Amino acid sequence: MKKLWIFFVVTLLSTLSLVSCSSSRNTIDQHEIEIAELDREDYVVLDPVEEEVRSTRFWLLFIPFGGKKDEKMKEKAYTRAVEQMPEADGLLKPRYVVKKTVIPLIVFNFTFKKVSVRGKGFRIKSESEMQLTKSFANE
Repeated sequence: MKKLWIFFVVTLLSTLSLVSCSSSRNTIDQHEIEIAELDREDYVVLDPVEEEVRSTRFWLLFIPFGGKKDEKMKEKAYTRAVEQMPEADGLLKPRYVVKKTVIPLIVFNFTFKKVSVRGKGFRIKSESEMQLTKSFANE
């Protein structure tokens, strides 16, 4: 009986160490704000900012518990990044990195996800700032 128990533990540990997998995906989101519609004089580029969001999903057999979808995590990371810069209206060409690690077991599975967003903040100038810029250009 003791040999069977040792065999089971060794098999379980080797399975854990050999079958867990992770993946990574980088994307550049071009749908957030169409900055190309604005003239360069209409906005101010701010400092770079980075933010990340984590999520854990637990599977019991084939039933998932918890966790968030990638799109929701991207939205949350983007919102947090913009909130870090109170004067920012958005991010220029945000880059997303999605890292996923899966630990498959016989009955339980765990999925750990991390979504990071990185980009430069920007602020659209107010009307008074635009008029001031135009008056300096005319002089």
